[in-house]
Amino acid sequence: MTAYRPADRRRLLADVRNGKLRAVLVYGSDAGGVAEQVQAIIETVRQVNGGEMPEVVTLDEDLLKEDPGRLADESQAISMFGGKRVIRVRDAGERTADAVAALLDLPPGDSLIIAQAGALRPGSRLRKLFEAKAELAAVPVYEDTARDIEMVIRETLEKDGLTIEPEALAVLVEQLGADRAATRNELEKLALYCLGRKRVSLEDVRAICGDVSAHAMGDMLDAFFAGDYARGVRLLAALLAEGVQPAGVLAAAAQHVQRLKPLVLAVAAGESPEAVVKSRTAGIFFRRQPVMARQLAVWTPELLDRAAEGLLKATAESRRHPDLAAQIAERCLLSFSIQARRRLRQRAA
Repeated sequence: MTAYRPADRRRLLADVRNGKLRAVLVYGSDAGGVAEQVQAIIETVRQVNGGEMPEVVTLDEDLLKEDPGRLADESQAISMFGGKRVIRVRDAGERTADAVAALLDLPPGDSLIIAQAGALRPGSRLRKLFEAKAELAAVPVYEDTARDIEMVIRETLEKDGLTIEPEALAVLVEQLGADRAATRNELEKLALYCLGRKRVSLEDVRAICGDVSAHAMGDMLDAFFAGDYARGVRLLAALLAEGVQPAGVLAAAAQHVQRLKPLVLAVAAGESPEAVVKSRTAGIFFRRQPVMARQLAVWTPELLDRAAEGLLKATAESRRHPDLAAQIAERCLLSFSIQARRRLRQRAA
C-alpha cells in the first residue's frame, strides 16, 4: 500500500526525486492545500531537472473520456526541452483510474503523472488503484484544524521575524478558513503590513485580515448548525452574492464538522458543552463560545458522521450539476439546521 500521510511528506518528495513513482494522486476537499502539495511535487521535479522548470502538460477528466489513450501517449512522449516532464490531470476520477491502469503495462516513460482530485471516499476506484500499486502514490490532503492553522500562522510570521499577540492569534485562527493557499495569502499581506516591527497586534489583524466574507462564513455555519436556518440562509445568500463559490461553502462546512467532532466527543464523555468551549485546548474565541456550546448540546458523534457523508454527497452532486451547485449547498445546510432544531425541541420537551 502506497499512501503518504501528512507526516510522510518528506518521504514522498524524496521518492519523487529518486524516480520511484510513475504517478501521484493528490486529493482532498481543501483545494488550496491540494494545489500547494501539487506545486511542491512540481518543484521537486524542477530540482531533478537541475533547476529547470519541467514541461507541464495539463489534461482533465473530460478529455480522457473523449480520448482514453491520451494519457498513455503523453506518458511516452519525450520532452522538447529535455529533462523530466509532468502530466497534470485535473478533476481526476474514474476515467483517470482507467487511463492510469492501462499505462501500467507500458514501459515507464520520462514523465511524472500528477492526478488532482477533490474529496474521495475510501472505496473510490481511483484512490484504491493509487494505494495498491508500489509505483503509484496516494496523497490525502486534510483540512486544517484550528491547531494546524495556528502552526501555519506562527511559522509564516516567524519567517519575517514576527511574533503575534495571543488575542490577535485567536482572532486570526477564527478568521482564516480551510483553504491553505488563501490562508498563506492573508498572512503574506499581514507580514507586509507589519514590516519593520517585531509583533503583530489585534489591531493589525483587524486592519488587514478583516475579510467580511470570512466572518460571514463562520457566522453562517454557526447559524445552520445551531438550528437558526433563517439567519443561515440570509448569510449564505450574501456570501454567494459576493462571489463565494458553493464548493468553498461545502468545504468550509466539512471543516466545521471536523472541528466539532472532538468537542462533541468530549461532551459525549461527560463534559458540559460550556466547559468544553471554554477550555484552552478548544481554542474558541470567547465571543463565539455561546453559539458553539449550543451546537455541542445538540450534535452527537453519530449525527456528525452523517453530516460528513451528506457533505460528500452534496459535493459530488454539485460537481455533476454545477448550474445547481448553490441550491445543492443550501439544501444540504438546511438539512443540518432542521436536524439541529429538531434536537433542540427534543431536549426542551
